[in-house]
Amino acid sequence: MDLWFMIKECSGFLSFFLIIILLSIFLLVATWKNRTNIPKRLTAIITLLSTIFIVVSLIAMIVIISFGYNS
Repeated sequence: MDLWFMIKECSGFLSFFLIIILLSIFLLVATWKNRTNIPKRLTAIITLLSTIFIVVSLIAMIVIISFGYNS
């Protein structure tokens, strides 16, 4: 099946995960720039959570594109 058609079909779900990825990247960059003002443990926790959100969202987007079309 055409990949572009499948992406258009699942655009709502994909945009939701894309927003999560963008917010996680924004949080990661903001934390990284201000890491001298934030305790090291909090910086590590925020970095770890942001990275987990990015990876899980990318995996979810791949699953949606791969298995989301049921016709």
